[in-house]
Amino acid sequence: MPHRLAVFAVVPVLLLAYVNAIASDAIRTVTVTGSIQEAIDTIPADNLQRVVVLVPNGVYDERIRIDQNRVTLRGESREGVIIRKNFPRPEYDRRYDRIGPGVLNLFGEDGVIENLTVENTSGPGVHAFAVYGQPQRTILADCTFNGVGDTVSLWNTAHGMYYHTRCHFRGEVDFLCPRGWCFVRDSTFYEVRDTAAIWHDGHMDPERMKFVLRDCKFDGVENFWLGRNHYPSQFYLLGCQFSERMADKPIGVVKDLSTVPQAEHALYERKYFHDCHRDGGDYAWHADNLDEAASAPTPDEITPAWTFDGKWDPESTAAPTVVEVQTEDDRVYLQMSEPVAGAKSLKVVRADGSVAAYAEGDGTRRLAFTGGAADSTPEQLEPTTPESAYGALATLETRYLRSTALPKATARRAVTWLAIGDSTVADYAANSPLQGWAWGLRGLVDDRVTVVNAAKNGRSSKSFRNEGLWDGALKQLAAEGKEPDVVFIQFGHNDNLGKGPGRETDPAGEFRDNLRRYIAEAKQAGATPILLTPPQRRQFDGNGRSVADPGNEPYAEATRAVAAEEGVALVDLSALTLRLFDGLGQSSSDSLQTAGDTTHFSPSGARRLAAMVLNDLVEQGSTLKSYVLVDKL
Repeated sequence: MPHRLAVFAVVPVLLLAYVNAIASDAIRTVTVTGSIQEAIDTIPADNLQRVVVLVPNGVYDERIRIDQNRVTLRGESREGVIIRKNFPRPEYDRRYDRIGPGVLNLFGEDGVIENLTVENTSGPGVHAFAVYGQPQRTILADCTFNGVGDTVSLWNTAHGMYYHTRCHFRGEVDFLCPRGWCFVRDSTFYEVRDTAAIWHDGHMDPERMKFVLRDCKFDGVENFWLGRNHYPSQFYLLGCQFSERMADKPIGVVKDLSTVPQAEHALYERKYFHDCHRDGGDYAWHADNLDEAASAPTPDEITPAWTFDGKWDPESTAAPTVVEVQTEDDRVYLQMSEPVAGAKSLKVVRADGSVAAYAEGDGTRRLAFTGGAADSTPEQLEPTTPESAYGALATLETRYLRSTALPKATARRAVTWLAIGDSTVADYAANSPLQGWAWGLRGLVDDRVTVVNAAKNGRSSKSFRNEGLWDGALKQLAAEGKEPDVVFIQFGHNDNLGKGPGRETDPAGEFRDNLRRYIAEAKQAGATPILLTPPQRRQFDGNGRSVADPGNEPYAEATRAVAAEEGVALVDLSALTLRLFDGLGQSSSDSLQTAGDTTHFSPSGARRLAAMVLNDLVEQGSTLKSYVLVDKL
């Protein structure tokens, strides 16, 4: 049934919020005494702790934006706290502002919205977001969301993960429409027109992105439509109940598939059901068919952790664990299973009873402690005060660290990663509009890693060696008392036939021989070689699909073949960038490169590629994972 507003006085917006920070408690509270946005604006942009914004009962006639990470917006009561605004999307399109197109606009990581109501009171027939944003790991719990088209639109297309429980969604035309991964439990839906209620976009990672709904109830006007999709999607509905007013109309594809390669058609047709029933009798199209899904998951296997591919479990009650312990002099480094906030309250107790006190790393996965007897083994991690340090990833329950035994410590070891290649790999001047992807690695690894980027513009696998750049890089490291631990090797762009006798190579012969020689010499230097195929040149066909560059493709295939022959790790950057460009489309991928240049990358594009490189290695199980700031990928 439609949600009915209770009547409350509108809260005055002139008063300021205040921050209530308790020294012994790492979770801060901000109590709203004026506008909600004023309270949120008191939270630092680089916030690392969980901050709970407490919203007293009242009607708040405002739009809100949350950019900070780890913020919980908590209402005093679900029916008592109403955040509302009449704000159709065309109004925002006419005059952009810092707040965003929704009533509640979410852009931070690990946010929680709970125990309140958000309404966009625009009239029917328009896009009007109650909630909009591009957040990462977002929980909506015990909330009501009323709107029109696209009521709740969380659109972090490439990475977004969203979890909703015990919520009520009301609207029309795709009024719950996640892009990315989404899990919904124990929630109700009301469709006010005969349009689709749910919608999903999983095109940026079609094999893994999923939209799961468990134990939800759907109602609406006569002949309301359950759902639809324009993009590759995966719908899983388990234990859901449909009212008799639901139309006999399956979740449908509303894209002209004649523009899509035949091999991809199946990506649009994945709609799976288990134990779903309609009042007045079931329709054939929502019969049980989980056995047709990839890997045929059982109902018990379809959990939030499964939905999010093991990267996030919002229902977890387990505290972070210590993955690795390293020591250097009297310093102790702990690698945690996830970022830990409130780490300033922790200490490391050594075997002789001496203590290493917190030094740095609060809010991250890597914590450092200093002090105590350097020759005494670190044995125990202990909070100095109870319920003070906790896992920073968003979960329904706060997961506090308790006293825990530490794994065996090893000596801290700094490592050097050497990159060789061409202009798509290289460093440029600090103020340059261009950067190569190896430049972007530095912001994605911890303090143990030194990235040496020896790649040079215009070089091929032949000219890089002939000009002494390879030998020079190794000699420079040796002069500094270092040797490479990893060598990233990427060539191909300047090996293309037609680049001239000083650079071009035969992809079936000389190019492969050059790669084999780099691999052998990297191993001789004590390093682990990693081959990368050259990134694609960004180009599209008449249907807007990204197409492979014919000049580079033979070199990409040669790199794949050599990696397989030599048994070395491969990052298929050619395939990854083709998928990236195709997923983003031509206009949305423009920011990855500078105007008129479809080969080289902007700083943001270089960072995107660096994250792709490291994420691919992490997913391959590479030992490099322990050095990677995985939450930044």
